[in-house]
Amino acid sequence: MDETMTHSKFDLQYAESTVVFTICECSLDKKYSFYNLTREQAERFIGRLQHIEKLTWKQFMALDREHGATPKKSGSESFQMIDERNPDAGKFIEQYYYHFRAEQKGVFRIFGYQRRQFFCITHIDKDGRIHH
Repeated sequence: MDETMTHSKFDLQYAESTVVFTICECSLDKKYSFYNLTREQAERFIGRLQHIEKLTWKQFMALDREHGATPKKSGSESFQMIDERNPDAGKFIEQYYYHFRAEQKGVFRIFGYQRRQFFCITHIDKDGRIHH
């Protein structure tokens, strides 16, 4: 696979598993963490995650870009940013890195990667500082 190709898939072993979010890998940098959210934004954030957790990975990945996950290109700034938060240093298996919008309007985006049935949140961008 060409390293610059966009991952357009997910780990099919978990296609029928529900998406489960984890924040254990989330950045503590105030610019890209929960610390940057107002109470109202945090409530919307949690509500969006609860909605998605009702979906299987297959359903989540089938959503259009506006409502679902956008795969990150290997070598991009956001791919590198996510990769740095991924503790699986060897990364011998193919990595699936994404962002999705917690709000359809605006730039409130959540970045992370798939590990088994988990979507590991690494960064939250509410101000559009992180490039695609």
